[in-house]
Amino acid sequence: MKKIVLIALSLFPLTTFAGVKNNESDRLPELLKTTKVVVDPMPGKLKTLLVNEITNNGPVKAIEVCSSISPAMAKAASEKTGWNIKRVSLKNRNPEAQADKWESKAMKDFEKELAANTDALMEKGEIVKVNKKQYFRYAKGLKTGKECLLCHGKTENITPEVKAKLEEVYPKDLATGYEINQVRGIVSVIRPID
Repeated sequence: MKKIVLIALSLFPLTTFAGVKNNESDRLPELLKTTKVVVDPMPGKLKTLLVNEITNNGPVKAIEVCSSISPAMAKAASEKTGWNIKRVSLKNRNPEAQADKWESKAMKDFEKELAANTDALMEKGEIVKVNKKQYFRYAKGLKTGKECLLCHGKTENITPEVKAKLEEVYPKDLATGYEINQVRGIVSVIRPID
């Protein structure tokens, strides 16, 4: 059995499973697999919606995709699974998207991974205990692409129309100054486990 677990864990070499006891580690491959089934499609769907909106209606209208559609996607996935799924960032645009200590460490680790390899997997999964209850925590890194810079790039490169809309929708915005291939944030999952 240990051999099978080691083989399964070797399939995810960049995934971190810190502080896990031997009997808990047997559960990690299945937790990771079932979590990824839900999370992995989310960034691609968001990017498709975002690019379509930029192409058809411009970047000002595309702000709605990130401000309302993305949280709705996370909320629907949370309701369907019973997990807490959200997007967070070290430089959040929405005050509700502030990263906790675990999420912040994951993003800092992903920044190092991405600096060494622009194709880095940027994912982390770990079983943690909070108040004697176990949870599977998972983070999937979100990499800044060209389309992201229209709203998240250097402030001098953001158009006045986009700046005005961002100030209207996000008066406490911290999420500018990015360049391509930086960690914009993560999809974070907190999943209760028995």
